[in-house]
Amino acid sequence: MRAAAPETPCLAFLEALPVAERWQRARDWIARAPRPFFAQLRARRTALDCGAAILVAGRAEVEEILSLPQVFSVALYKPKMGEFMLALDGTEVNYRDKAVMRAVLSLRDLPAIRALAGAETDAALDAGLDQGLHQGLHQGGGSIDVVASVSRRVPLRIVQRFFGFAAPDADLLRWSYANQFDQFNNLPFDERPDADAIHAAADLARQEMRAAFARIIPARVAAIEAGADLPDDVLTRLLRLHLPAATGFGMDRVVINVGGLLIGAIETTSEAVVHALAELLGRPQILAAARAAARTGPAAFDGYVWEALRFAPIVAFMFRQAETDHVLGRGSPAESRIAKGRVVLPLSLSAMFDATGVPDPDRFDPARPEQTYLHFGRGHHECLGRYVAGAMVPEIVRRILLRDAVRAEGAVEDGGTPFPTAFRISCAGRPAGAAGPG
Repeated sequence: MRAAAPETPCLAFLEALPVAERWQRARDWIARAPRPFFAQLRARRTALDCGAAILVAGRAEVEEILSLPQVFSVALYKPKMGEFMLALDGTEVNYRDKAVMRAVLSLRDLPAIRALAGAETDAALDAGLDQGLHQGLHQGGGSIDVVASVSRRVPLRIVQRFFGFAAPDADLLRWSYANQFDQFNNLPFDERPDADAIHAAADLARQEMRAAFARIIPARVAAIEAGADLPDDVLTRLLRLHLPAATGFGMDRVVINVGGLLIGAIETTSEAVVHALAELLGRPQILAAARAAARTGPAAFDGYVWEALRFAPIVAFMFRQAETDHVLGRGSPAESRIAKGRVVLPLSLSAMFDATGVPDPDRFDPARPEQTYLHFGRGHHECLGRYVAGAMVPEIVRRILLRDAVRAEGAVEDGGTPFPTAFRISCAGRPAGAAGPG
């Protein structure tokens, strides 16, 4: 009789299982206790075959995978993303679309994005506190669900005002959620019993998005041609480019790429805000220092958010598919043979706790260098919106921590989904004299 499965991670137990039976238990530990499990995997040094996927825990090996996009591809994206550039590595579409989108996502916009994120967070906090809010602010504060009132609402406003996707709130939230769920949390190795329903919801969302653009774009083009005074948003910038037909960047590419900005903006921002905030609120001494830094300004504060997300990232791993046989970590003690066609999970959370690349990894250190983190990926698939997120996410958290008496009222809830669905905090007014976004 086989021994009962331990509740806490035990690599010896996992390795004793037949390979085909390992993934279910490994997946459970990744969800419940990733850091203890990953520490055991790093000590093992070589990749672990779990049947449905191969787990790679070491920093050097994770970065090797992310630096070889032709060897470890994003082929699993293709059935979900279709003709979006992220699924088209090594093609003209990827090369061209990425260049165009980087051109219109100007770094000069970041101060304005940060200011808008801060103003929207303040407005959301003021509007979202419980009944009797305005009286409550003067009497000591109230309660708010960060997810419903702040962490989804603020990036939604960025999508509408800065990206130029002028659609109703409920539609944008649903479209973003459905596609994020399907594209990044409904892969074959996820083995979800509702996989078909999730994919169908995402497909319907894409159809509705295209229908919305069929209304929005002609009206915007007509306004441009009429010389109307239009907001300087991403959609307007794209439509003003007038790229020659020979470039291949027509209206279909405008729709796909602006839609991609929506899909990548709302749920990921919400996750990052909630995870960072919950981590900081759970560390009283760090919280006190973070709140003091928040009052000083972004330069002093932002490191607290990125370090909090090292301990509680929005994802524990990325996923790739081996396009050829490959020896990972060749010549090192971690050398592992990866066969063509295998799904490989580079464990980014684990890599950020590997002492070979992160000194004293268990210490919370907001002054760590930027290269410590893998929050936005690495190499060819580094997040296109990393600079927008880099302005938006920490400013949302900072504005919340500028409120007096901030505390968590309970744990983050996920409602059985991959995303935070509720996180209640209590807070009061914002202290006088707090520094602004500059």
